[in-house]
Amino acid sequence: MGGEPAGRILIVDDDPYFLRVLNRILSGENFQVRTAEGALEASRILQEESFDLVISDLRLPDGDGLSLLQEIRAAGSDVPVVILTAYGEVDSYLEAMNAGATEYLNKPVKSDELLAVVRNCLRSSRATARGNAA
Repeated sequence: MGGEPAGRILIVDDDPYFLRVLNRILSGENFQVRTAEGALEASRILQEESFDLVISDLRLPDGDGLSLLQEIRAAGSDVPVVILTAYGEVDSYLEAMNAGATEYLNKPVKSDELLAVVRNCLRSSRATARGNAA
């Protein structure tokens, strides 16, 4: 598939199989994907590179998606962040949304649902960036 990437996405999850599946789904739609297997690796990558979207598991072996989200927001970034979890709980949903998450999805996530959320996040983010530039 040629042309410009549709966006740069960082996926953070401790399940290598799930990372491969998401990478395949998103790469197939012309997104440029980078993966991290934990919060510390994701933090390091985020310090070195910029992304149009971050997708993070809620529970990670070396931290959690909420801490990563708070770190991203504390750094002044308004990059959209999607939190994924196999443990959909109202408390963690509210905490994630209050911390600035863009979306909160329960695993397993269907590929069409994921792609719709990704495209919507990127579209909204670009519209906001254009509005701020005006």
